[in-house]
Amino acid sequence: MHELPVVLDIIRVMDEEAEKNKIKKINKISLVIGELSSIIDESVQMYFEVAAKGHPCEGADLVFEHRPAMLRCQSCGKKFPHTRDFQCPDCGGDSILIKGTGREFYILSFDGQ
Repeated sequence: MHELPVVLDIIRVMDEEAEKNKIKKINKISLVIGELSSIIDESVQMYFEVAAKGHPCEGADLVFEHRPAMLRCQSCGKKFPHTRDFQCPDCGGDSILIKGTGREFYILSFDGQ
């Protein structure tokens, strides 16, 4: 359910961009979703299809790019994407989450005419 306000924000931003750039139809919107953001692609798609009716982005293809949370090894300092555990793939040391990674959700780009 928390995807609905996010979708409404996407539509608002696309309305503003369409007006500012004199775009009549937005065909594609690329979105970045971090693995820890709790945003679900299917829910965004479902809400978007309903809420975008009558807007320049109605019928636009949504393209989802997923970003992993990033970790930093406390022993050797290596940075790497989170997979299944917090163990460094190089030295086996314990790692911590790099603040702000994996929680992204934003519009990367859009195409229109």
